Amino acid sequence: MPQPPRRPFRPRPSPPREPGSREQEERPQSNREQGFRPQGNNAQNKRPQANRDYGNHPQGDSAASNRSQSNREYGHRPQGNGAQGNREQFKRTQGNREPVKREPGNRAQRKLNRTQGGGHEHGTSWEKSADWYDGIIGERGSELYQAVVIPGALGLLAPKHGERVLDLGCGQGVFSRALAQEGCQVTGVDAAPTLIQKARTYPVKPPVRYLARDAAQIEDLGEFDAASAILCVQNMEHLDVVSAAAAKVLKPGGRMLWVVNHPAFRIPRQTSWGNDEAAKIQYRRIDAYSSTLSIPIIMHPGKADSETTTSFHRSLQTLTATGFGAGLRLAGIEEWYSHKESQPGPRAAAENRSRKEFPLFLALLWEKR
Repeated sequence: MPQPPRRPFRPRPSPPREPGSREQEERPQSNREQGFRPQGNNAQNKRPQANRDYGNHPQGDSAASNRSQSNREYGHRPQGNGAQGNREQFKRTQGNREPVKREPGNRAQRKLNRTQGGGHEHGTSWEKSADWYDGIIGERGSELYQAVVIPGALGLLAPKHGERVLDLGCGQGVFSRALAQEGCQVTGVDAAPTLIQKARTYPVKPPVRYLARDAAQIEDLGEFDAASAILCVQNMEHLDVVSAAAAKVLKPGGRMLWVVNHPAFRIPRQTSWGNDEAAKIQYRRIDAYSSTLSIPIIMHPGKADSETTTSFHRSLQTLTATGFGAGLRLAGIEEWYSHKESQPGPRAAAENRSRKEFPLFLALLWEKR
């Protein structure tokens, strides 16, 4: 008996995706932070791990910032890996991922506390990476440090000839020597003895007094007209203790300058670049801001026994509350931007515009009441 002809198979159309679905929210990958590579297929894994948040990939704006980036990038401690000195430039390696640690609280924070790769030694000192870091930064600091950080810091702090200035978290003394060249009597303090030894090998007149000690142990150093903490605040776990100690050694009316990776736009693992091809813009993706975060940064990705350092993210409100709590008043605030320009190309205009919209650094000038 003849069979009736079969109806051709037609697949059902897929239901429309709800706005805000993961597929729709995934960001383009071509211009993400400083060359990070995704390790999986979800949007979370497409974000950079560490502190390569310092500019567009082709220009290497990340070459200069705080200790957090592998957050002393920008001349004081690079924030990731790479020859530019950006400690936030570490590639995220599948087997060596470290979790972002948040303060105990809600479920999302506890979830991010899980350990995804163990065996790494955490800490805030750069002692074990001092030789590697000095090889990157050296005597003068990175390009971005020289072009943006030092001129901006000298302009806002306004050191005067003959003033006594305390440089906290001085590393190998890049900013200490800049202060000395302004005629200041400078004391540089850092917790990493090897970096202090490196600093002493770089000559400057008048000479800088370098001391290997914790930034909170400064009560015996006398009084100072001014103090600085350049791109090292992110590596200070007990910032309140350090701030109180610094306030005690400042003379009445003395100034203290903090320079940090911008707390709204440059957060390790929580901020990244994206591109909207239709609108021809490059935008900043921000996945966290208000939470206080403790973010481990693997110093040598891919190395099983690599040490890590820690970047501490604090919101602007938390940062300023710490200064106020130390008895200081806010006397000035500035945001500093990259000096880079893209080479001609299809995305050059968008990249150049985004650099002028999203600052790299935040500078806070405090004054003792």
